[in-house]
Amino acid sequence: MLARLLRLGASRQPTWSLDNVGRTVPASFLLSKADGAVGSVLFATQAGERKDETVPLDQAVSKALAEAKAKFTETLEVHVNLATDPKRSDHIVRGSALLPHGTGKQTKVAVLTDDFDKLEKAKEAGADLAGGEDLIKEIAGGMLDFDKLVATPNMMPKVAKLGRVLGPKGLMPNPKKGTVTDDVVSTITEFKKGRVDFRQDKGAVIHAGLGKVDLDRDALVDNVAAFFSAIMLARPKGVKGSGVQGYIKSVSLCTTMGKSVQVSIPDILNVSVKSRKKAG
Repeated sequence: MLARLLRLGASRQPTWSLDNVGRTVPASFLLSKADGAVGSVLFATQAGERKDETVPLDQAVSKALAEAKAKFTETLEVHVNLATDPKRSDHIVRGSALLPHGTGKQTKVAVLTDDFDKLEKAKEAGADLAGGEDLIKEIAGGMLDFDKLVATPNMMPKVAKLGRVLGPKGLMPNPKKGTVTDDVVSTITEFKKGRVDFRQDKGAVIHAGLGKVDLDRDALVDNVAAFFSAIMLARPKGVKGSGVQGYIKSVSLCTTMGKSVQVSIPDILNVSVKSRKKAG
């Protein structure tokens, strides 16, 4: 009987999601004679922890940071599983969040405009690249040495031909993302301070990096709270219910190479409300 169960388990090789963010690993299972039952299947989880256990936000950040053991500086990631239907136009979730402590990464911003005054103001505001048709030619030639591209509305007909170059990289200016604007100074300032754009994927999950792990723990807690607050504000009108009900399924944190930690939804909601009030 035991040998038969072993052969059956080896042939099926089940997989089991550990973190609800789409990452699955082989499920380790043990066959034992517990309580006289031959061949009881025991799934191996983290010692002393249940897969569905949630913890307050500050504890979740601490536990996630404890997993950062790579030789490079990892990033704290958040993964928010939504109850929306991405196929419905009234369920689209997108927006941006201004992280109070930045991401710990220098964001390179390029600006496309043919207005001389806006070019000068963009450079003064910290734009890494700024230009008109000359910059468009460089980008068309494969120069993509920037993280964000901002364009004034009158430049978009000329920028359209860069779709094949910018589209696959997610760099195409978009009015809905606020990267097509005449107010280039404010946009540059936000990106430099730590603005993070988000949009749900086809699986109704939002993924984002919210800071390097060498940031102070409390700073990372503030960043996560601000990001979650922005997601709540982006709740589509087509989603039934109120608050997190019918909208948020789960929230998890992890570092680039670390294990996932499930966050208590009531706690992160409470912390995010306080963060929003504090920001004014």
